[in-house]
Amino acid sequence: MNDTRNYYALLKRQTRMHPEKLFLQIDEECISYREMLQRVEAFASMMPLNISGNILVLAEDFFGQAAAFFALQKRNLRPILLHHGLSAQEQEEILRENSLQGILSVGERGISFHVTGLPLQEHAEENILGVLSSGSTGVPKVMYRTYGSWADFFPVQNGIFLVNGETRMFLHGSLSFTGNLNSFLSVLYEGGSIITSHSMHHHQWENLLREAVANVIYLVPAKLRILVETLREPVNGMRSIFTGSQLLSGHVLERLMHIFVQSKIFLYYGASELNYITYALCDDPKRDPSNLGKPFPGIRLSVKEGLVYVDTPYHVSGIGIPFTVRDTGCLNEDGELIFQGRREAWINKGGVKISITRIENALRKVPGIREAAVLRCRDDRRGDDLAAFLVKSPDAEEGEIRQSLRQHLKAVEVPSHVFFLKELPLNDRGKIDRKALEGRMGFLTKAVAS
Repeated sequence: MNDTRNYYALLKRQTRMHPEKLFLQIDEECISYREMLQRVEAFASMMPLNISGNILVLAEDFFGQAAAFFALQKRNLRPILLHHGLSAQEQEEILRENSLQGILSVGERGISFHVTGLPLQEHAEENILGVLSSGSTGVPKVMYRTYGSWADFFPVQNGIFLVNGETRMFLHGSLSFTGNLNSFLSVLYEGGSIITSHSMHHHQWENLLREAVANVIYLVPAKLRILVETLREPVNGMRSIFTGSQLLSGHVLERLMHIFVQSKIFLYYGASELNYITYALCDDPKRDPSNLGKPFPGIRLSVKEGLVYVDTPYHVSGIGIPFTVRDTGCLNEDGELIFQGRREAWINKGGVKISITRIENALRKVPGIREAAVLRCRDDRRGDDLAAFLVKSPDAEEGEIRQSLRQHLKAVEVPSHVFFLKELPLNDRGKIDRKALEGRMGFLTKAVAS
C-alpha cells in the first residue's frame, strides 16, 4: 500500500498546516488536529507488531472508530469498520467469509486484537480501506476502495455541497455507514471541522448546532425528521444540508426550509459500491420525492430493462462498469432519475406488480402520517402482501388514517396489515431497521423484509 495516498497521511499533512484548528468535537470535548494526530500515534503504538492485511474494527464509539481507522492506515493496514449490534457469531462469519486477518476491538478497557490466521487475499489495486455491504440477505461482504475512489471525487462533491476549509459539519452515527465515513473524510480533505454527539437526543443536537456554530449538516432523512420536529426557532448560519440513503418527504423538507432559511438543501442518490450518483437541489416541498436529480459531473446513467446502470470511475475495486445495484427507475426528459426502488422491493400481489417504495411515498402524503415503512409479507392463500408500519401525528386518529388509506392508494395497494408505532426503529447507520420491524410481525410466519 502506498502510504502517501491514505487518510493517515492526509491527517498528518493537514495537522502541519493548522495544528491548533478544531478537527473533531464530540459533545463538549474538542480535539484539535494536533491532538487527534497525537492520539492516533499513541493508538498505533499500542497495536501488536505482527498484524497485517485486512482488519475488522469493532469500536464502541465515534472516536474509537476514527482513531482505529487512522492508526491502521499508519501501519499500512486496511481498516474495515464494523456495524454495531452484530453478534459474536456474525462477526466470526464476516471474518471467515471475507478471509480477514484479524479483528481489533476498542472499548473502555483499551484495545485487544484477535488474529484469525486466514490467508491474505491479493489486491490487484492499491486498496487502502474496506467497507461492508448491508448484509440484508446474508453475511455482509467486504468491498475495498483505493484512495482515489473517494478522494479524487471530493473536489466535485464538496463544491456542490458547499464544503470547504471553513466547514463545521454536524453528522451523527456510526462511521461504518459509508455516507458518514465519506463525509467525515471529505471534511478532513478540506481541513474543516466535524461536530457530532454520542446522544440520540434531539435537544443535544440542537444545542450543538447552535453552540458549535455548525454551518453544514449531513444526516439521513430519518434523523433530519427527528431534528426538525422539535426545533421551533430558526437556526442561522447554516449554508448547506445534504442527505441521502432514503427519500426526503415533503413534510420534512418544508420544516427544514422553515428552520434553516439560509441553507441550500440537497438530496443525493448513491451506493456503497458506486459513491455519489445523482443529486437534486430541493427548494419546493411539493416536489416529487422520487426525483433524485441529475448525475454528478463525470457520472453517466443508463436504464436497461428497468434497472439503473451507473458508469463512474469512483467505485469499489473489482466490479465491472457500468454497474447496477439492482435499483429500478427511469430518466425523465430532463435527464433526472425517477427512483422506483430496489428490484427486490417489488411484490406481485394477485398478478399486480407493486413498488414498495412508491407505497411508502404515498403513505407519507396521507394526512396524519409522519413516517411510514412497508414490508413484504407472505399470505398462504393470497401470496405476496404488504404490511405497513406508521408513525402518526399526535392529534391524528388511527381509525381515520385507516379509512383514508383507500383515498390515497388503489384497492390492491392497501396494506393488509397496518401497525402504529411511536417511532420507527433505526439501526446504527440511521436507516430504518427493517429486520426489527420484521420481528414485530410475529403472527406472520413468512414475513420477509423488502
